[in-house]
Amino acid sequence: MAATVGGRLEVVQRPRKLWGPDYWRLVALVLVAGGLHAWLIAHTAITARDSLGFARLALCFQNPSLAPPHPDGRPKNTLDHIRAAEHPPGYPLAVWATDAVLQRFSTQPVPERILLACQLANAIAAVLLVIPTYLLGRMLFSRNVGWAAALLFQVLPVPARITSDGLTEGVYLLMASVAVLLAVRAVTRPRISGFLACGLATGAAYLVRPEGLLVAVAAMIVACICAAKRQWPREAAWGRILALVIGVGLVAVPYMALIGKISNKPTGEYLNPLESPAGPLYRGAPTSQRLTSSLGIVAAWWNHEKDADIPRELWAFQAVAKEMAKGSNYCVWPLALFAIVTLRRSFVTQPGLGVLLWLIACNTALLVYLAARVGYVSERHTLLLTLLGCQLAAAALPLLAQALGQLVPALQRLGVRLMAASLLVAVVGAALPFVLKPMHSHREGHKHAGLWLAERLRETDALVDPFCWAEWYAGRTLYRTSWNPTPSTSTYVIWENKSDSPHSRLPLYEQAKELKDTPGARIVYHWPETIPPEQAAIQVYRLGGE
Repeated sequence: MAATVGGRLEVVQRPRKLWGPDYWRLVALVLVAGGLHAWLIAHTAITARDSLGFARLALCFQNPSLAPPHPDGRPKNTLDHIRAAEHPPGYPLAVWATDAVLQRFSTQPVPERILLACQLANAIAAVLLVIPTYLLGRMLFSRNVGWAAALLFQVLPVPARITSDGLTEGVYLLMASVAVLLAVRAVTRPRISGFLACGLATGAAYLVRPEGLLVAVAAMIVACICAAKRQWPREAAWGRILALVIGVGLVAVPYMALIGKISNKPTGEYLNPLESPAGPLYRGAPTSQRLTSSLGIVAAWWNHEKDADIPRELWAFQAVAKEMAKGSNYCVWPLALFAIVTLRRSFVTQPGLGVLLWLIACNTALLVYLAARVGYVSERHTLLLTLLGCQLAAAALPLLAQALGQLVPALQRLGVRLMAASLLVAVVGAALPFVLKPMHSHREGHKHAGLWLAERLRETDALVDPFCWAEWYAGRTLYRTSWNPTPSTSTYVIWENKSDSPHSRLPLYEQAKELKDTPGARIVYHWPETIPPEQAAIQVYRLGGE
């Protein structure tokens, strides 16, 4: 179907509607994703430490007057909390909405209920993520590729577990994937309304994580290329880019105006290349100390001892590559690169594929830049790249099956579809044993220590908890961060004994270590309770008092 636009002949693709096969595929994906996330939430011993900050912010949105007032005594409102928070308000608002529903059915104490709301908000968004992921693959390739891409991302260990925790990734990926879908649609069927919708969705992604703005950057680059190559009239291209910018601004600018900058996150101070910080924001721990989990290392830290002789840019590139590989379970990017090489001409002729490629390039470049200046990068930061890589990896499966058939003629009897399906089953089967492991089971004792303290801790007692979980479950930090009365009647100290993942980077770690070794400090609670206190994983020390 052709249409005359601006005196030039443009080819406009016929809209593709959803049919029965699409709905059946989506139902299957929702069932798989829903079951997987429900299992992980049910087998979560304790949520990630970062979830405490998001839960606290959601509670402050819900009851702003319960938080400490301004220095002059004025009570804080929701806007005050949004302005002061390090993180954008998108995910905490989703947690607030989820908790508003959850508290109608749950009898759990507030500390446990709001953390469950964090998990549910994240997981529900992750389940809904199958819809734009499937539609994106369907738009770019085919129904089967879209289905395989959505399934693959849902069962990869790192994405599945992170989007079942109390973290932002599920909501962010949902908003970002909708923006990517609209960006691909906008450049494929270029209209002002399409670019405006893409801008609005990009602004929504930015309200969850600042790097969501990169979706608009990728769409803008593709629009400029199409204008430069005379695929679009230049006047029309500028109008579409302007619509994209307006859409982003309508959603993002009010928040930027409220906080007075692009982001409140500490890493935002490292975005300006003209400013040279004295050193990385994070310096990591000694060589033998790395942040770990039951699935292995989940972050890379600049180590001022081990990495001093390596150019920081080279370290950053290696760190980002390692985190991308781990986040994709080591299988997605080899397949994605195979698809890029095989379909290289399509990336030049199809603007939709160009959006994916430019977004991958921009996001990777930003991660390397920030890793070099901040000294830290995590698997969490690579999840959007993994999501985009799954699209290309799914597209590579039939291509790889065809290539294998040519190399081994006997395999041609199976057919390309069956071979591609077998490859997908092999990748999914290899991932599932790691996905279904209980989450953070080695930290369960912090929750028990907090519940024990909840019955005994008084307002006049001090609590030194470098790990933050026990003080949360004790109800001490629901509306503010760690605090202690001066003077205090007695002091409790939380200690993780014989930890396999040292926390020397935590601000209160050394203080807690010093206090527990103080003469007169005694263990008043330990977990597990069935073993001697000296061998327990979690120990609660007390100084002073009765």
